[in-house]
Amino acid sequence: VILKKDGLTLKANIIKADYVFENGENILKKIIARQKVILTKENTKATGQHMTYDLEDKIAKISGPFQTFSSPSGYIEAKKLITFDDANNKAEAEGEVKIILSNKTIIFADNVKADFEITNKSLKKAIAKGNVIIENKAKGRKSKADLGVYNSDDEIIKLTGNVVIINKKSKVFGSKGITNLKTGISNIVGDRKNKKRVKGTFAPIKKQNKGD
Repeated sequence: VILKKDGLTLKANIIKADYVFENGENILKKIIARQKVILTKENTKATGQHMTYDLEDKIAKISGPFQTFSSPSGYIEAKKLITFDDANNKAEAEGEVKIILSNKTIIFADNVKADFEITNKSLKKAIAKGNVIIENKAKGRKSKADLGVYNSDDEIIKLTGNVVIINKKSKVFGSKGITNLKTGISNIVGDRKNKKRVKGTFAPIKKQNKGD
């Protein structure tokens, strides 16, 4: 089944549309779609197994064992729920959330709330909570925290709570940290009030001989 309205295209095996009779015409109010759901608008795309879309509030909720949302600046997947507020350019994902940014940085978390640009729907800001992991496999770097806040303006992720920054075999522990995705440089600080200092274990990088 294919349904199109106001630049939005919905594809699914089953679609139920709720209409209300107003001012002498039928007005589409709500859409419920099931099985192989694909929702596209301009340069964004969402997929899943069950979706409800409120046309008045312009809010789409996609649920099931696996759902995705993609925009020019990245990709989001979740195993519980993805909610996208088209009117306010906001999204929320729950359940083993995974975000892949355009610079190949991967963010894992239990819950992520994101703000998007109005014009091109690119990711503007994201707040990740619960078991947060920021990973760059190409550079061998990984950061862990309870809370992570990403800002696309400066490509910086601010980390809070049980922060661990891993660079290959070296690990640094602290209360707060900042990771610059442009430079790859991370800073970490302790908590003076609770007398928690920065700790770390460092492993030197062995230089390879020619031919190795």
